[in-house]
Amino acid sequence: MKKRRLLPYRQAIPAILALQIIAYVVLQLWMLGLSVLSRLLMKSGGRVAVTSGDLKFLFTSWQGIVLIVLAVLTLMIYISIDINATIILTGRLLNGEKPNVFGCIKEGVLSLKKMFGPRGLLVVLYLSLLSPIIGFGVSISLTSNFYIPKFITSVIYNNPVYLIGVIVVVLALLIVGVFFSFILHGALLDKMTLKESAKTSIGLFRKNWKNYLFEVIRYVLIYTIAASVIVILLGYLPANIISFVSMPQSVQIWLVAFFLMMGSGLLMLFVQLFTPMCLLKLSCLYYKYQSGGEWAYQPRPKRKSPLVIVFAVVFAAITVLLAFVFSSYYDVFFPSETSTVYIAHRAGGSDAPENTVAGIEKAYDLGAEGCEIDIQRTSDGYYVVNHDTTFARVAGVDKKPSEMTLEEVKELKVDGEPVPTLEDMLEASRDKVTLFVELKGETADEQMADDAIRIIKEMNMADQTVLISLKYDLINYIESNYPEMQTGYLAFASFGDTASLNCDYIALEEESVSTSLTDEIHNNGKKLLVWTINDEEDLNYFLFCGADGIITDSVSQAKQIKESMKDRSPVERVFNYLVDQLTNARK
Repeated sequence: MKKRRLLPYRQAIPAILALQIIAYVVLQLWMLGLSVLSRLLMKSGGRVAVTSGDLKFLFTSWQGIVLIVLAVLTLMIYISIDINATIILTGRLLNGEKPNVFGCIKEGVLSLKKMFGPRGLLVVLYLSLLSPIIGFGVSISLTSNFYIPKFITSVIYNNPVYLIGVIVVVLALLIVGVFFSFILHGALLDKMTLKESAKTSIGLFRKNWKNYLFEVIRYVLIYTIAASVIVILLGYLPANIISFVSMPQSVQIWLVAFFLMMGSGLLMLFVQLFTPMCLLKLSCLYYKYQSGGEWAYQPRPKRKSPLVIVFAVVFAAITVLLAFVFSSYYDVFFPSETSTVYIAHRAGGSDAPENTVAGIEKAYDLGAEGCEIDIQRTSDGYYVVNHDTTFARVAGVDKKPSEMTLEEVKELKVDGEPVPTLEDMLEASRDKVTLFVELKGETADEQMADDAIRIIKEMNMADQTVLISLKYDLINYIESNYPEMQTGYLAFASFGDTASLNCDYIALEEESVSTSLTDEIHNNGKKLLVWTINDEEDLNYFLFCGADGIITDSVSQAKQIKESMKDRSPVERVFNYLVDQLTNARK
């Protein structure tokens, strides 16, 4: 009975692999064309990239509107190939047919016409953005790793009201996703309209909700456990055992690299197959529920699949080759030290009162190369250091800096420390750390830039200071009028030729960082910062990702990790690096 239950999945693997390979090629070609077209559109609009600090361009120019349309169309195309074509393929497989993969992709693309309309756009929104965020259901490969940035989730977790609100929203979206699990199956397998298939999906779930939940939960658990066991047994466990066995170091390094590469490859394969195998499971349930429980899988004649054999051989060959390359040049691929420096967020991170002179002193003691601070203008034209809109959180006074005089601000205390001025922080950082001065809040304008530069030059600190901002127009103003000053642009996200932005440092939120973008930024003579990295796992990864610096609240932890890396053996260097790559596969 168990073999019969697994038969649909075993027989579907060759066709699903073929679809995945062809779909990948087709989608990469689409993205290449999209990239060229997008850059032409941005160039005609006077931009090299569209970033989180310049979103108004998307809504106030015809080029921006076209980019939005192209973005939505891209999501639709991914859904038509990643999901719709897969559902069509599973439907034919489950009915004993030998499907034509190219025909399934063509039919999936033609199904796009069903997506044009309010219901279709809601389906696109849910599958491409909401499903990855809530962590339930299938999603397209383009956005499968999409998540809420950690600097936002940290605020949510620390505020009970926000946390409860998010939980309620996630549960509501989860319920919607469950009720409409079969909306695409009805539209694609039985040619219903989205309205008809939505009603059908709700009806099927209501009649079979107990069995549905049991089957889905069991399937996900079995798939996850099976994948974990295979990856551990064939990758992590043997590599871990070998690292403690006495043998020639060169052989040991090769074996550790081989098994970790094997584990990494298998993990990526299981992740890649998760969505199509889930869609296959949903197709089984759809046919079962539509027939009132009478449907049974129509197995195809057993035959050997050359594709699976070829795939296994190629996979093994690549693993052996990469293990050989890594073990032969481990000093290049797995350096014992990193040139990436750590920069204290809000002066001293979590090791000292934020945005204070004491913070800079603590960060310097902990070996930080830089400190990031936030300045805002007071009502009488001075510049004080504070991150939030008001002083409520740090000093208990619910007033903005722009609503207070310098004398009033000086009466405030942050964990017993006075609120400093820009001059105080410049003096405290002199000859100790590079000061990254963020022009912050509603008073961050050209006047702030002019005044800050005047103060910095008067104190002879231009070579020890970097002016940064979330507002690209402001950074561009400084670069255009004060080219002698160092500048940095902070971006949540960026699309286009990011490396050509007019600044010296490009500071990206961790989700936006990739190896290719890192290389592009360095090739353009700029430096890359990543923010805000606080978890131990992320610190291990980003300290060795090739960035010039990471901004962190966990300054003491960053120091400990960076120093401990120096004492690792060659085997430990290979092991730690590949495990970090394994656990940070999204990068």
